[in-house]
Amino acid sequence: MRISTSVSIKTLIALGLVGASGIASATASSTQAAAAAAAQPSNNPGLVAGLLTTTGAATAATIGSTVGAIAGSAAAGGGFGGAQSALPAGVTRLALPGQGGTGAAAAPGGKAWNAWFAASQNTVSYDYAPLQSSGKVRVGLIGVDYTFRNNIVAGMAIAADKSDINLNFVGGKLTGKGTTYSPYVGIPLNKNWSADMSVGWGKTTVDTEVTGITGRMTDNRRTASLGMSYRQMAGNDNKWMLTGRGSYLAVRDKLGAYTMSNGTFVPDASVSLSQLRFGGQAAYNAGVFVPYAGLNYIYDVSAPSQAGAANDRDAFQAVLGLKFSVPSGFYGGLQYSSELNRSQIKNNQIMLNLGARF
Repeated sequence: MRISTSVSIKTLIALGLVGASGIASATASSTQAAAAAAAQPSNNPGLVAGLLTTTGAATAATIGSTVGAIAGSAAAGGGFGGAQSALPAGVTRLALPGQGGTGAAAAPGGKAWNAWFAASQNTVSYDYAPLQSSGKVRVGLIGVDYTFRNNIVAGMAIAADKSDINLNFVGGKLTGKGTTYSPYVGIPLNKNWSADMSVGWGKTTVDTEVTGITGRMTDNRRTASLGMSYRQMAGNDNKWMLTGRGSYLAVRDKLGAYTMSNGTFVPDASVSLSQLRFGGQAAYNAGVFVPYAGLNYIYDVSAPSQAGAANDRDAFQAVLGLKFSVPSGFYGGLQYSSELNRSQIKNNQIMLNLGARF
């Protein structure tokens, strides 16, 4: 049986095209799998420290500054409060020598219970090539605390977080949702000084999607914060309040092992971040409204290093805000902050808080 040359050539060409297509498909599949693997948080601890851990740091820092302000209001005997809380004018929260008044819980108008809410959005980006990423981290916080007769403030805060990060270096997406529980305590030491402590534990589910390949992991998070605050009234009419604060916070993310949708196994990993924060703030009492401005210095005591990245260890954070307080015990404020000098990590935050004493 004879087969024409033209038919044989066409057949060979067709078979060759099928083979080339298979090789190209395998190459593309291999490239996609490599890109998906590179986008997994466990494979990039520096990326996690720059982006994912922002959630835990934002939660710990917000709780710490809030508790510091609550305890600071008590330490100062009322006035117009701290960065996150304020007391109605003329209310004395605790009795200190030379200040008059009765105990915190017993003082007329000095309501012992306090409930507060804070919502923040951090716009973040990681500009190190080849891991460029950007997105938003949103954190919602609710807290309730009680001021005891010995002037110690104790309470519980619950945080819900949501992360939406574009993995620009692979055209993928990272999303996360989680909850953190944080008991806290604030201790007024005298009319100027107060201390605050909080610990937190929670769980976040993190999803990645790159070129159709998906992965899901569980992040067990631990946070801790320890701070000291100093407040001083200034000016002939005591319209100015100067505040200084130092704090230490730590965040640890334990990333569980998982298998991506293409069968690739990703092992577990741990990422830890600890920071020292020092800052000052000036606020002016204009009555119901209190504008304020501040500058903080942030130093990363420990953080994972990414090969080839700048791995900046410190940053300055500028803060601008406006808070209000009314005699009924309702208070709140709006604050904007920006980290100024990290060369490859951007982190800008806007935060709203509301609270009431009852």
